[in-house]
Amino acid sequence: MKSFIDQIKLLSYGESNYFIVDSNLKVLDSVVENASILSGSFNPIHHGHRKLLDYCSKKYDKNKYYEISLLNVDKAEIVSDDLSARLKKFSEDEKIIITKSSKFVEKATLFPNSHFVIGYDTGLRILDESYLNIDESLDDLFSTIDEKKCKFIVAGRVNVTGKEFDNLKLDNLSSKYKNLFELIEEKDFREDVSSTEKRRQNN
Repeated sequence: MKSFIDQIKLLSYGESNYFIVDSNLKVLDSVVENASILSGSFNPIHHGHRKLLDYCSKKYDKNKYYEISLLNVDKAEIVSDDLSARLKKFSEDEKIIITKSSKFVEKATLFPNSHFVIGYDTGLRILDESYLNIDESLDDLFSTIDEKKCKFIVAGRVNVTGKEFDNLKLDNLSSKYKNLFELIEEKDFREDVSSTEKRRQNN
């Protein structure tokens, strides 16, 4: 089994699509299957992430995985030292997938039959065509998600006023794709915490 640093190099050189690691930076010899995958930068991981993934994996009888993409549509690339620091904040029994797949069309291709657990803000970005390249369309994305038998499980959040609970509005989405989204109701899951808030508390 190659080391964590070796796996990062293979990923960077395009010779690997992903690997799985734990908080001790031990590379795990396992395959991603029947998965609930919570993707994020996890800077840092917090109890809201854990509770959300626990809720989804138990409700749908799926295996739990976190996923960190070194590339991100909105943020700078995560370098090896920064990644190591983030991973060490996970629990020893948690499995983290490391990829360079910033888009869900790529994630679905790598991890078919998966549930992608996402928050309200990520859901908004998925439905926002301005995040697509000129040769991409939402139809392409949702066709791939459907073909790979994946689904989005969406958790809402309290809005900026702190009074209303928001989740995705799917009214304008084609009826053939609405079944690719399952919205978690506020009564079933709500955690008012964010990584940004945690970073402020730690500084």
